Amino acid sequence: MTMTIEDLIRHADPVDRFGVPTLDAAASRRRLDQILSTPATVARIRRRRAIAVGVVAAAALTVVVLQVLPSPVGRPSPAAAALLNLSRVASKLPRVEAPASGQYQYTKSVAFDSIEYVDESQYPFFVNYAEQRQDWVGVNGSGRLVESWTDPTFPTAHDRSNWLRSGSPSVSQAPVVETMAPGSGATAPIDLWALPTNPTQLASMVNSRSIEAGPPGALEDFTQVGDLLRATYAPPALRAALFQVASGIPGVLFIGPTTDHLGRRGIGLAITQTPSEPAQGSSGLFELIFDPTTGALLGEQTLAGTSPAGTSPSGAASLAGFEVTSWTSFEASAVVDSSTAVTSTQLLGQ
Repeated sequence: MTMTIEDLIRHADPVDRFGVPTLDAAASRRRLDQILSTPATVARIRRRRAIAVGVVAAAALTVVVLQVLPSPVGRPSPAAAALLNLSRVASKLPRVEAPASGQYQYTKSVAFDSIEYVDESQYPFFVNYAEQRQDWVGVNGSGRLVESWTDPTFPTAHDRSNWLRSGSPSVSQAPVVETMAPGSGATAPIDLWALPTNPTQLASMVNSRSIEAGPPGALEDFTQVGDLLRATYAPPALRAALFQVASGIPGVLFIGPTTDHLGRRGIGLAITQTPSEPAQGSSGLFELIFDPTTGALLGEQTLAGTSPAGTSPSGAASLAGFEVTSWTSFEASAVVDSSTAVTSTQLLGQ
């Protein structure tokens, strides 16, 4: 069956898939492989890396279709249309109060983490872990972090072989419980209530890196918008403005309806980036997954492959062969009254 560009956009429209009113009948890092260092006395480097092959298969990413269709004059691209719809969703959220002194923003997340072990005999190997993390962040930067790693697996036969050649050392990781003192300046949390809700002003601050430091470019713009949207207690007007800022970032791609690693349905939007490890391939993506009914950031993930997205005459690009190389899903978030209080409240009242 022959499909027009309008047909493709309509079928890709996230609103149609989730029963939310359509925008128009004809339109619709964390940084890859973040390197986390352990104390210098320990001969290993914590770093995110590709997850085990079996887990990748479970991610159902044999074929990912991105809508990269050119936009008719006066109409937003599919990615911009989805982001503008999320902006409207966010603008209708109930008003929220800023955390008061003595309160903390609590966030619970799960992730797939990878640690590289460096042996003196030059037999380095990676081990994948299921990571559980809980953060409490106060308005003055004080707080607490609890983190643990379980279910170690070797991502490749080569990693297991090098582990055996290294003498089969223990790969158990001790949990971390860390208390954070109040911060100041760059170490204090961003005052989300002080940021402008005018999209033009906010975009200027993101572009100039006056909110967060970082390199120039669209990838960093997209990453920083995700950073700010991760704080679910942010004022709805700010969240709406951030989605509008994202709609103007060049190169953002609409992935469409997807499922995060906790099984929740969401809308995927991504931007290209180069994998940090040559073994992972020559092309990559940094993807944010949003709840289409609340605008909450459900999770983020990176994908890598051996070739860029191929574009068909219709403008749809297939990423067959791309794999998830790291992911984080945000499970619960709320403002609590102490640095030990927890909540089962899901993101933005799901």
